[in-house]
Amino acid sequence: MENNTSDNLFAISYPSPKNSQRNSCNGTTTPEPIDQQNRPEWSNKLEFLMSCISMSVGLGNVWRFPFTAYENGGGAFLIPYIIVLFVIGRPLYYLEMILGQFTSRSSVKIWEISPLFRGIGVGQLVGTTSVVTYYVSLIAITLSYMFASFASELPWAKCEGSWGEHCVDSSAIIAHAGDRNKTVEQAVSSSQIYFLDIVLKEKSQIYDGIGSPDWKLSLWLLLAWAVIFLILVRGVRSSGKAAYFLAIFPYVVLLIILIRALTLEGAIDGVIFFVKPQWGELLNPKVWKEAVAQCFFSLAVGMGPIVMFSSFNNFKHNCHR
Repeated sequence: MENNTSDNLFAISYPSPKNSQRNSCNGTTTPEPIDQQNRPEWSNKLEFLMSCISMSVGLGNVWRFPFTAYENGGGAFLIPYIIVLFVIGRPLYYLEMILGQFTSRSSVKIWEISPLFRGIGVGQLVGTTSVVTYYVSLIAITLSYMFASFASELPWAKCEGSWGEHCVDSSAIIAHAGDRNKTVEQAVSSSQIYFLDIVLKEKSQIYDGIGSPDWKLSLWLLLAWAVIFLILVRGVRSSGKAAYFLAIFPYVVLLIILIRALTLEGAIDGVIFFVKPQWGELLNPKVWKEAVAQCFFSLAVGMGPIVMFSSFNNFKHNCHR
C-alpha cells in the first residue's frame, strides 16, 4: 500500500521511461512529462528570456535598490549584494527554472509531487496576487500623472489659490532650501498638495473616514487592469509578445532619467555622495540581510513567476545557457 501511494505521488512528473528525453539543462536523460505535448510553449527562446528580464526590471527596483544601497553603506553595499547574487540568488533562480521546465507545471501544481508542500504554492499565489494589486494601484496613479503632464503647464508645478497660504511652488522650495526661517519650515510644496489632495483626495484626519472612490482614479485603475487582461488573454502567445516591450522600455526610461539627472546642477556631487562607500557597514549583519532581501526581490525568487515562465519551455530547452 505504501509503495502504491508513493507511485501516485510521483506519477505527475515521472511517467513511463519510454517517453524519456535528454534534458539539456544538465545533460541527463529524464522522462518527459505526460502533459508536455498539450501545454503551450513560447514561440521562441527570446520570449522566455525577455519575460524573465521583465520580472527583474520594474518599479520596485528603480526606487528600492538606490534607497536600500544608500541606507546600507552606499557603494559598499554592492559587495554583499553581488556576493549574495552569485552564491544564493543565481542557484535558486536556476533551481526554479529547472523545476518548472522539468514538470511543465505552474508554481502551484508543481507541489502536487508532495501534498505536504502544497501550501508553498498556494502561499506563492497569494503573495504574488497581493503584490499585483499593489502595483496596479501605482500604475493607475502613474497613468493619471502621465496624461496630466500633457498640459501646457504642469498642474503640480505652481500653487492654486485654494491650496492655502503655506503652499509654495516646488521650484521655489528648492531655490530657498538654505533659508532657515519660519515660512520655509512650514511650507508645503505644490507637488505634495497636488498628490495628496487632488490625486489621492486624502483625508486629513482618521475620523473623516476613507471617503468614496475617486472616479478618475477608478477609471485609470480599470484601464490598468484592462491592459493586463489584454497581455494575458492568450497566455504565453500574447504575453511573450508583450515581453519585448516590458523588458526593453524600462531601460530606455532609466537611460533618459539618468541623462537628465546627470545634467542637473550638482549632479556629480550627488553621485559621489551616494556611491561613497562606508566600509564599516560591511561588518553589520543588517546590511547582509538587506542584500539578501534585495536580491530575492530583484530576481523574484520564491514568488513563483520563474517557475511559471520556465514551465512553458520545451522540455529540451537549454535553460542554463
